[in-house]
Amino acid sequence: MALNRTFTLNTGAKIPAVGFGTWQAAPHEVEKAVEIALKTGYRHIDCAAIYRNENEVGLGIKKSGVKREDLFITGKLWNTKHRPDDVENALNKTLEDLGTDYVDLFLMHWPCAFAPGNKFFPLDSNGVFQLDDVNASVTWKAMEALLETKKVRAIGVSNFNVRRLESLLSTCSIVPAANQIEKHPYLQQPELADFCKKKGILIEAYSPLGNNQTGEPRTVDDAKVHEVAKRLGKDPGQVLVSWGVQTGHVVLPKSVTASRIASNFQDFEIPAEEMADLNTLKRHKRFNFPMRWGFDIFDEAGEEAVKKAAKDAGEENKMKFVV
Repeated sequence: MALNRTFTLNTGAKIPAVGFGTWQAAPHEVEKAVEIALKTGYRHIDCAAIYRNENEVGLGIKKSGVKREDLFITGKLWNTKHRPDDVENALNKTLEDLGTDYVDLFLMHWPCAFAPGNKFFPLDSNGVFQLDDVNASVTWKAMEALLETKKVRAIGVSNFNVRRLESLLSTCSIVPAANQIEKHPYLQQPELADFCKKKGILIEAYSPLGNNQTGEPRTVDDAKVHEVAKRLGKDPGQVLVSWGVQTGHVVLPKSVTASRIASNFQDFEIPAEEMADLNTLKRHKRFNFPMRWGFDIFDEAGEEAVKKAAKDAGEENKMKFVV
């Protein structure tokens, strides 16, 4: 039985600890998946413009019959909309697609700005991503102004490391309510977690089970995770969801399979011994790092390496990123 735990944002608002992720969910799958999730008991839906399925998410919400005031909905500002004049229009498009007049949380999806325009992935003639020289603090100021419109209840960031947060905090008027990052036993990021906790910024974990972006075994496939799950009589996905909540952050599992959607929602208290076992899996393993953008997002690759990756991926980008 789900514990239905919540965390409290620095705004005072309650946010359900287990949310439903909609990344990598195909448009025609996500509508039904959202409907199933809400009927299962989820009350937190995590969305983003770049997922290109917000309209279907909105339809799923409508079909579920759950009242808007009973939901916590997150939206995200995409990289091509970082210029201040584009921020509110981007939010308006999200609201229109979702069929709501506000979101509970609106995040800056990445600290990286792309050239503005209608293409999600602007490329130059060589297939290299076109970046824009807009500092995240400038975009943040425009996001702060959104609070006055009542179209957002809270604002936050995503994929920000300690250095980028420190830079933002040095100029902002409003401290981000959340920082959504990749987090699971393979990628625990204790320094970032401690920093966010001290600053009153709640961490949300995407890919809490790992993912198959790289074709490598996911965290949920790890033998130790399966061993712990067997010992506790639980599903490996339930173990990782529960590990995240017990560690102190929101988790956003994603599935389009009804049984998996239901299973992931059944969080539970993990005994101390099993928590310690799971914590030994720490290896700073990222499944999500779009190096081909040519931007050193996490300050881990180096400028030279990301620029080379961006150039090397040019021809493939022309085929892969056409929207």
